[in-house]
Amino acid sequence: MVMKIRCTACGSAKFTFTHEPSSDADFHGARCASCHKKLTARDLLPNTPLDPITRCLVSRVKKETNKGT
Repeated sequence: MVMKIRCTACGSAKFTFTHEPSSDADFHGARCASCHKKLTARDLLPNTPLDPITRCLVSRVKKETNKGT
């Protein structure tokens, strides 16, 4: 599945992956190629469906979060 992105800071659709040690363990490494902002789910275009692996991971996190309540 293809995800379409657009940087919310500068509008660029180009991105790069970095492999830099980060204090944020959840950071996947994708950055805007133009302004170098960390890309997030907010940078996904609205009508782009989540790929199956991401959908599964999100579902798992929601289940684990709701176990305590």
